[in-house]
Amino acid sequence: MSDVGILILDDDERWLALHERRLIRAGFSCYSTQNATEAIKIAKTNPSVKFALIDEILYVPPIPVAEEQRELQRWQGKGVIREISAQRSDIKIIVVTAAPMSRSDGNSQLLIKETAKLRRQQGVIDIIHKSQIDEDPDDSYDWLIDLLKRPDFSDKASVTTPKVLIGLGFTQEIHQAMAEQMNIPRKPYLPIAPLLKKVGNKSKTLDEIWNKAEEKSILLEMPGSKKLDPILGIKERSNAFKILAFLAKKSELQHEVIICEQDYDCSRRKSKMYVDNIPENNRLSVQDFAFAHNTDGRRHLRYGVQLEGVTSKNSPLKVAISRLREQLSRFNVGRADKLLPYEPEHKGYQPGFELGIVLYSTKKEKAKK
Repeated sequence: MSDVGILILDDDERWLALHERRLIRAGFSCYSTQNATEAIKIAKTNPSVKFALIDEILYVPPIPVAEEQRELQRWQGKGVIREISAQRSDIKIIVVTAAPMSRSDGNSQLLIKETAKLRRQQGVIDIIHKSQIDEDPDDSYDWLIDLLKRPDFSDKASVTTPKVLIGLGFTQEIHQAMAEQMNIPRKPYLPIAPLLKKVGNKSKTLDEIWNKAEEKSILLEMPGSKKLDPILGIKERSNAFKILAFLAKKSELQHEVIICEQDYDCSRRKSKMYVDNIPENNRLSVQDFAFAHNTDGRRHLRYGVQLEGVTSKNSPLKVAISRLREQLSRFNVGRADKLLPYEPEHKGYQPGFELGIVLYSTKKEKAKK
């Protein structure tokens, strides 16, 4: 029996028994309860508890079948997590929930955002949906046990700082060959760092691997997690992808991770023409066409007219960074103003999150019967 204790909080007795049976079989000591107040007490007083499985929505047991007859407990999952994290920063929490799936109602983008909100809580290292356990209990509990047995990371590290990764997709055969070359077991996602350590010219090798990839995507990993979720909306040809790719490459090559004006080759957006037959060559005619006067006699630019060199003082990189911040903040990577701050000393932008590159197989293997 392991000396690592697992706190389990769920209002449903069936889920408590299911979690207990699997985790005890894996060698963990379990402390289970249906009561949120008791769970907080266990976490505060039992030093052997290092992990907690906590349900998000907690009703007073026994739970009536009719939803309108159910009564919520005083402490809900988020409150329990907040209370435990304030007292025991060493406890790593996994939220086991059915709520995001229910709230998203089949909308995959909404499901990812709802899941991301739960992950952003202090102390939470990952989320597991009850529907996933129902569909494939063996795989779900294997993942969970693998996560619980993972070597501990520093308690000083912020568990709310995620990692943004560039995923490079290859065929199963190439993916398998890379795993063998790195002398590590094949997993769904392989880190590229061990492969780069084996070569002399890391930069050239990274470019070769990059160019041979069949797919390229942006993935999000929370610290302590074994899962990678896609960040939707950032396409390979976008300026946001180019910025993240540049920074990820520098991170893997162990260079200073910063992007400056001279590093950025942008794809400018096409602007629409709002007016036709703009007079040419005659500067005064252009001014008469572009400007009008209001009732006070003040000159103003006509609606729909843009003058080159006057409309924006922002650099292309600054504009792209601002858009990227907003995209990442929508996926709860962090506050937009903290994600890519400007460093005056280097005259560039440094990420406030971790970056890296992973390799994955483009075709999923068929599930074993």
